[in-house]
Amino acid sequence: MSSIFLNNNIYKKEIVFFLILYTTLIISFFLGENSTGGALGDYINQKRASQAFASDFLKTFYEYDAYGTRHSPILIIFLSFFEKIKVPDIFIRLIHLHLCLFLPFIFYKCLTVKFNEIDKKILFFLSSLIFLSPTFRSLAIWPDSRLFGLILFTLSIYYFLKFEEGKNFKFAIYNVIFLALSAYLSPNFSVFSIFFFTKFILNYGIFSKKIFSIILINLVLALPIFYYIFVLDINFLFKTAAIGIDENERIIFNNLFNDVLITFSIIFFYLIPFLFFKIIKIDNILNLKNILISILIFLICVFYFDYNYLYSGGGIFFKVSNFFLENNYLFYLISFLAIIIINPLILKNYLNILLFMIIILNNPQYTIYHKYFDPFLLISFFTIFSFNIDLKKTFNAKNYLFIFTYFLAFLIVSNLKLIYV
Repeated sequence: MSSIFLNNNIYKKEIVFFLILYTTLIISFFLGENSTGGALGDYINQKRASQAFASDFLKTFYEYDAYGTRHSPILIIFLSFFEKIKVPDIFIRLIHLHLCLFLPFIFYKCLTVKFNEIDKKILFFLSSLIFLSPTFRSLAIWPDSRLFGLILFTLSIYYFLKFEEGKNFKFAIYNVIFLALSAYLSPNFSVFSIFFFTKFILNYGIFSKKIFSIILINLVLALPIFYYIFVLDINFLFKTAAIGIDENERIIFNNLFNDVLITFSIIFFYLIPFLFFKIIKIDNILNLKNILISILIFLICVFYFDYNYLYSGGGIFFKVSNFFLENNYLFYLISFLAIIIINPLILKNYLNILLFMIIILNNPQYTIYHKYFDPFLLISFFTIFSFNIDLKKTFNAKNYLFIFTYFLAFLIVSNLKLIYV
């Protein structure tokens, strides 16, 4: 069987391509790539907590909020077991890196379920874009709970897609379990239960026994974290991660208008190559209704927009605008274009609207970092959003090269900015 696999030229090309991408990740590991800018610092901070768990688990567990991190303690506790048995840091990180390779594989499996009639080479290419993600690479190299949370979230999507395929109730249960596990590692993903629960209600009806079972399972799975945060009063989630923000300042839902404008701009960034080649198709962009709605959203958001550049974050277009022009004008222009172009996609159906609102809720803190959307948005676009997608255009040689170069350029710029800025 293995000889048949290796003799197939298609598989050979895919294996070689994967090995090249994997090799770049290993090289970056030894070079200490930190293309998000904050991955190394976050890891050093979490390392303190991990070592503390190894030396005195109970004390650290009950005083975890004193470590000034919003990261879930779950991964840190896992890594502390390696600290306990004196495993060298480089091997801890290598183990973590190889576990992170499940993300592109699970994304690929999601694509094979959703696009089961599309050439697997196209799906392999899309999933391989994960290797060009600055967030994936940085957080694989410098262990961080968000990436493991994304892996489990993507696995929950896989089981949701399996449920959509055959309406088998066991896949709904698997979806609930893996979404809960993802939320324990990265609490932001918990809000997506709203989307999945809505879909299950539409399928089974709100008063069905199966919906009751899903609610019960969710409550049971949520009890430990509710007890930890609200009963034991260990409020690590409300720690600020922004530069210059006082820890007593409100950081949750500070200004939703900031969130809307920045989120539109970041979504637009990830859609650009797929819109350019009409892989994701949009109708009615210049429709009068769309233009009027877009102008209204834009004007309201701009009027209340007060995101502070000095606090860091804001997404790529916000940073470029302020770094080169020292104002928000370029950011506003791009955001307006983003709203006009993306609105027809979001307004296509109420589930897309719901997903957009959930993405806003997914990042309720004042500071909105680009890394929160990378590669999460890419995975979401091709799995749970309802877009008109023509994936066959992806594997046109010209299109393929442009898309790959686009995300590679973003990776290169993400690294260069740390050297020259």
